[in-house]
Amino acid sequence: MVIKHKVESSVGDVPDALDGDEMERVLAALLASPLFAKSRRMGSLLRFLVEHDLQSTPVPLTEHAIGIAVFRRDPAVYCTGDDPVVRVQVGRLRRKLAAHYAGLGRQDSVQLSIPPGCYRLAYQRLRPRGAGNHPPVLQIQPFVCITGDDDGFAQGLCEELSCRLFESFEQERSGAGHVLLRVPRSSLKAPEVGRAARLSFCLEGSVRVEPARVRASLRLVEVAQGRIRWSAQFDRNQPYGIATQEDLAESICRSLTSYFAKGGIDE
Repeated sequence: MVIKHKVESSVGDVPDALDGDEMERVLAALLASPLFAKSRRMGSLLRFLVEHDLQSTPVPLTEHAIGIAVFRRDPAVYCTGDDPVVRVQVGRLRRKLAAHYAGLGRQDSVQLSIPPGCYRLAYQRLRPRGAGNHPPVLQIQPFVCITGDDDGFAQGLCEELSCRLFESFEQERSGAGHVLLRVPRSSLKAPEVGRAARLSFCLEGSVRVEPARVRASLRLVEVAQGRIRWSAQFDRNQPYGIATQEDLAESICRSLTSYFAKGGIDE
């Protein structure tokens, strides 16, 4: 079966229709994403709406029908005026879809939404069929020390963090949180590397050191729009050395991977 009447495309003049197999793949990817994996109710509602379109059933998609099929309301006593469960949950689903596509799902070739005042899904293809989905690409820029001339600590922290992020992202290789990690070659300038690697994000960092205190400042920049999407400072009241590098790298890695796992959006 091919869904034609609900698909929009930003590439070319003719919409590239979705077939049943592709819609099932889109649904499976959404249900496995962090925003939906732990929400059984949202997953059930999303599955029902997609399957309703796939079946092309003549039964109208009404608030009453959704309440009975998804939320197990008793047809004999269920009144949508007294029980707003469908309106509330569809609103939540609309916001979760928007959050997913603003975060980890921004690379998806097909995006789903629920227009205001409607219970039907809308499907939008952002890239032609076969273009494939690509995980975000993160490049770590060399960290700099802005107190004194000793860059050894900053370089060591950058190396330690690169190793930890690689290990963390590799563990998510088959999941929705997978991120490709790149470290620039010193022979290329940052803009040239960005074009060659088709970067999604750059991680920039600086370090300030005192005899018994260290502060690392990090920011994550979205390359396409030049926007800072995440920023944090990490302080340690201890002498700078390998142990401090390991401690800082662990905290930074945990915070940054959490950002990507949540899609970069607060619920």
